[in-house]
Amino acid sequence: MDFEYQNYPKKINIGCGYDLKTGYLNIDLNEYHQPDLVADCTQLKCLPSAYYEYILANDILEHIPRLKTSTTLREWNRLLAHGGMLELQIPNVIGLLSLLKKPENQTLAKHEELLRCLFGTQCYNGDFHFIGFTEITIKNALYEAGFTIKSLNSVDDWLFNVKAVKTGEPLHDGLIDIQEDDDFLFAAFMHLLKRKPDSGGFDHYKAQLSKGMEREAIVENIKGSQEYIQLNKTTQTQI
Repeated sequence: MDFEYQNYPKKINIGCGYDLKTGYLNIDLNEYHQPDLVADCTQLKCLPSAYYEYILANDILEHIPRLKTSTTLREWNRLLAHGGMLELQIPNVIGLLSLLKKPENQTLAKHEELLRCLFGTQCYNGDFHFIGFTEITIKNALYEAGFTIKSLNSVDDWLFNVKAVKTGEPLHDGLIDIQEDDDFLFAAFMHLLKRKPDSGGFDHYKAQLSKGMEREAIVENIKGSQEYIQLNKTTQTQI
């Protein structure tokens, strides 16, 4: 049965847990939280594109595997209408490390508390963190996903609250979803390096795909190359 999204508000509370909000479509992976929609927040194909006004994603992005961060932000971009707002609450790694170093926090209890903030409580399935963020990394991730940051504030010295507006389409949008591996690799070189793939690079990455490497990992590897960094040096400096 198709999900009847028309019966719900144009605001989404993604990864809601028990924090069910009035005036929102509450979405969570776990049925026992009793959300409006049980779904994987990284793939919300049952929801329409460019329809929603607001997405609230508190304490959820860190629970998604690191290589899926950009894919997830692109999916949330798809859901929002142009000018729609994305609000995030995410761990601030530098803030947490600073708190761990403070003299007044040098007790076992405080260190254990702060490490739970960094890695998740791990008390139930899914309650662990794959990643934390710095101001530089979240700014770049949102820029590449087609968002413009309106505010970025510290919360309790270890969290970021970020509000960003959809102002465009993601860079390299649809790259991961290309059907055939050969076509994906050709497009990855063209989009990221602005050239056709050399035979050595193409064969190497095709072999990695056959061994089960995620496409997101290949994109990250290319983006970590000196060739890509030099091509994008001006853009990266401005973020």
